[in-house]
Amino acid sequence: MAFQQSWRGLARQPLLLAFSLAALGTHLCGWALFAGAERVDSGVLAALLHLCGIALYGGSLIWMIEGFTLAGLAIARQQLIHWQELSPSECRHSGRLSLYLAYLAAALVAVALVTGVIWSLVLLLLPALSAAPALLGLIAALAVVISQIFGPCLVLDTRLRGTALFRQGVWLLEHHGPGLLLLCSGLVGLLMIPLLVGLLAEALISGLGLIATLVALVVVLPLITTTVTGAYVQLRPELQNNPAHT
Repeated sequence: MAFQQSWRGLARQPLLLAFSLAALGTHLCGWALFAGAERVDSGVLAALLHLCGIALYGGSLIWMIEGFTLAGLAIARQQLIHWQELSPSECRHSGRLSLYLAYLAAALVAVALVTGVIWSLVLLLLPALSAAPALLGLIAALAVVISQIFGPCLVLDTRLRGTALFRQGVWLLEHHGPGLLLLCSGLVGLLMIPLLVGLLAEALISGLGLIATLVALVVVLPLITTTVTGAYVQLRPELQNNPAHT
């Protein structure tokens, strides 16, 4: 259902493609500045390019997440959205989004650290079972990511902060685990499209693969985000009524 709505929503809001192109282009420019600093002889200039690249890369990432989420929520609610609402100057949730992403990164780092400690102990005491901690750690990391798939939607659509956002994700995973797995599988399938398009284009015309991949990514990114926001809007009544919504 959410996948079908994303296609219809993109057809109703072609402006989202322009936003996708602008945001992705800015994001890639940040990466290019950072990578280009490695080829500069001057240490001061290289450091400046590194800082500018990191700032542009991180800022464009927050802009991209907020813009796509706002547009997706509007589309799911049958509302129109204008370019002014997607401009960087309208990023009113950048602080909360940045804090949320920091929490998410910290949770993943904690999973990795705990997995490393357990793996070291098992490797020392039970070498034959050394692969088990790594597998369990991977499953735990995937569970964290899947449970937080609606995190940006919750940040923009509610006043929840910190651990309350993660409690919502845990509640979702407990009550809608199979549905979330199906949704994530579909999103991974969408992410594979640019790669497959790029490989096919490269096979047909040498040097065309990267361009084809980027063009496909411009189309696929709005489909992914509108799919997520569409699923969120469908589950929103349940999320508002569950005990974790505090």
